[in-house]
Amino acid sequence: MALGCSGLDEGEAGIVSLEVTIPSLSTLEVGEQLQLSAVPLNADGDVVPVAVSWRTPDPTIVAVDAATGLLTGVGPGTGRVQATAGSLSSDLLSFNIILGTDTLVIVGDSIVPVPLEPGTTGALVVQLRSFVPADPVPGGPVIYEITSPAAGVVPVVALTGGVQIDTLTTGADGTVATVMLSRTPGTVAPDTAIVQVRATRSSGAPVPGSGQQFIVLFQ
Repeated sequence: MALGCSGLDEGEAGIVSLEVTIPSLSTLEVGEQLQLSAVPLNADGDVVPVAVSWRTPDPTIVAVDAATGLLTGVGPGTGRVQATAGSLSSDLLSFNIILGTDTLVIVGDSIVPVPLEPGTTGALVVQLRSFVPADPVPGGPVIYEITSPAAGVVPVVALTGGVQIDTLTTGADGTVATVMLSRTPGTVAPDTAIVQVRATRSSGAPVPGSGQQFIVLFQ
């Protein structure tokens, strides 16, 4: 994505605008990095060979290398950065910095006994955590998916809401505590059911701990 600041008075070496190019990603986790770039242009739209520097008014939220434009998330919040060349400056660019999701953990036992009676449930609780700082991560999405038994025409087990896969958001304590697994009335209960849990970082990379499974025992 290219963002230009135009309509400026001619500055050093004939610069009239700065064209800032940034990736479409605007949300970063603490510690993640993003490369920014900018080129100064003259009135004809040609590149002017003048050095571009970078700065931020929000150093507790983002850090930016003055020479290279490499942005790093420092702390949660909205951080702004700006490119400069000569006497001209770009518009402030805003980035949302969130706590890094360093791990997904199962809270309690991963083996959950559930009575055979239809409609009875077992809670499947997970938590997202950050290492630096060592805090729970609120507002993070977690995917729950029943991987066994296969759903078939009439699923014999279902998550809360009667679904086979669902994405839930962690609460203030970093946990998803409202997901249940139950047997569908009128079906024969399996001996076991397996529910996989996973999460992804803002960059799309899987959160460590993704792929863990709850084993639900019907007894």
